[in-house]
Amino acid sequence: MFTREEVKAFKDELPLKGIQMIKSRTGISRPTIYKFLEGEEIRLHLAEKIWKEGWLIIQEMKEKRAELKRHAEDVLNKEY
Repeated sequence: MFTREEVKAFKDELPLKGIQMIKSRTGISRPTIYKFLEGEEIRLHLAEKIWKEGWLIIQEMKEKRAELKRHAEDVLNKEY
């Protein structure tokens, strides 16, 4: 369903605790998540859950980084 390139890009985008976060949000075991990330075959519904939740986590992290960056720029550019 997912190409190796797509899974590699997905894996590269995940934050350090991404696998743990996917596990806690979906209940899918870490070994199954690792199998997916290594390109091994897993059940389709599990792959879809991992994919969807992972991209939600990636999006949340990007939004947090952007917010922190805006906040830092506001603080650094503020004149006292």
